[in-house]
Amino acid sequence: MQTQLDNLHLDDLPYIERDLNLSQKVSLAFLLFGDQHALATYILQRLLALMRAPPADQLHSDLLRQYAQTNPANWRGHLIEALCIINARQVLRNLGFCWAELRLHYLPHVLELTLHVHPLLKALYNVCEQLTVAQSGRLVLDINDKLARRRISGEHDEPLRFYDYSYLEIFLLDWLTRHHLRLGDIDAIGSDVQLLIEYFKFNNLNSLATLLIQTINSSANESSSHSPVNKYDTDDLESTPVAPSAGGAAPFLAETSGPAPCTAPAAPSSSISRQRRSNALQVHRDRAGILLIINQQNFHRNVSEELMTFLPTQKLTQRNGTNADKQRLIDVFSPLGYEVEAHDNVDHLKMIALIRGACARSVLRDSLIVCILSHGFEGAVYGADSIPLSIEDVKKVLCADESLHDKPKMLFIQACQQNEKQLKTRNVNATTQSASQLANMVVAMSTVPGFVALRHSVQGSWFIQTLCDTVQKHAKSDHILDILTLAAGQVIEKRGDKDQKMVPIVINTLTKNVYFSEAA
Repeated sequence: MQTQLDNLHLDDLPYIERDLNLSQKVSLAFLLFGDQHALATYILQRLLALMRAPPADQLHSDLLRQYAQTNPANWRGHLIEALCIINARQVLRNLGFCWAELRLHYLPHVLELTLHVHPLLKALYNVCEQLTVAQSGRLVLDINDKLARRRISGEHDEPLRFYDYSYLEIFLLDWLTRHHLRLGDIDAIGSDVQLLIEYFKFNNLNSLATLLIQTINSSANESSSHSPVNKYDTDDLESTPVAPSAGGAAPFLAETSGPAPCTAPAAPSSSISRQRRSNALQVHRDRAGILLIINQQNFHRNVSEELMTFLPTQKLTQRNGTNADKQRLIDVFSPLGYEVEAHDNVDHLKMIALIRGACARSVLRDSLIVCILSHGFEGAVYGADSIPLSIEDVKKVLCADESLHDKPKMLFIQACQQNEKQLKTRNVNATTQSASQLANMVVAMSTVPGFVALRHSVQGSWFIQTLCDTVQKHAKSDHILDILTLAAGQVIEKRGDKDQKMVPIVINTLTKNVYFSEAA
């Protein structure tokens, strides 16, 4: 191996860069220049320019030659170790190296240890590899928000104007150049990555916090010639997996009822303000998420011949009062930061397309709420074309998007759920691969299976109106499950003019409490 190292020449570097893709170049530059403060700002600007360059021009960067010229004595060992860390095996083979020998020598699989590259840079690179794009985006937004609050009034420290969160190393390099993060020396003496450790611990990414802590402690242990270092304590951390879980929930329901009076008084509820729990997900107003409302008032039966078998025997009636529900949802959730997308009288396939679109645009949002206001029967909800969709399929669509696995997804359904065995639903191409995809979801339905859902023809439905009242009153202090429980209790206490009753149902697979932002 030493022979191959000695034979590595400056003229080889352009060919190495040509064989690397853009992501590998960014990672390599981060590992090589991240601890060189005199050059890091310059390299950061070079990387940003490289991002904006045409693909053909990206092949001809000279970052490695720049590194070799600034480190003439030991650039070879640093470069080869960095290539091992990013797993650039083909490049290393082209240089004549044996991967098995390199793996034993440089230990790229042992995350806390390095020979030449700064150990914290290796740990931070592995953090970038383990986070999803959605998690990376949330980290960048949250850290920049925290730094903005720390900023001294009048100080010129504008955040980086770069928005591709798949290149998290770019943002880490920016924070290093501004000294928001500090690597310390090669033994991590003088390091400060507490900003990230606290973030990971608060967001249940404990394995990443542990990685940073153990890297600092291991580096300190390796250096017996230095004075003692204050080590981080790992006793309060669990080694939890980083990969996010997907959202999902159990089977559910929808509506076919006509107008029903809503005259009974609501049950009393406590207005005592409670302190928010610390181990929870706080939805931020500036990125709360999308509130998708599918509001079905009028129904038709103009469908193709192959779809006629899905139509109900009787024409679906107009759902008077549903616009009051739509407006109430808008009035309550808009001040909480939700971007409302309301659609009226949507056919069944368009419903699925709208939900998938909302999922795709929720990568950097904190949550997603989908409200379906329609007729239905047990386990199904109707499109405006009178074609029923399985609620199970709707949930699978919400759970199938990997970028939403760790985000709370809320599905609110106002629809009857009578037992209609003779009816069948239109299948949707939506699948989930594992049980973990069904996590982080709460489904709240207006009624339990087998019964109708009550709706006033002017004032709106019992369930949606009560839910909105409860959110408006308790969003400041209570998490979402407590709010839904309070709303269900109030609906249960209501009575119609013919003593009608209704029991909503809530099914939850959230992995932590979720708090809305406080209303503006």
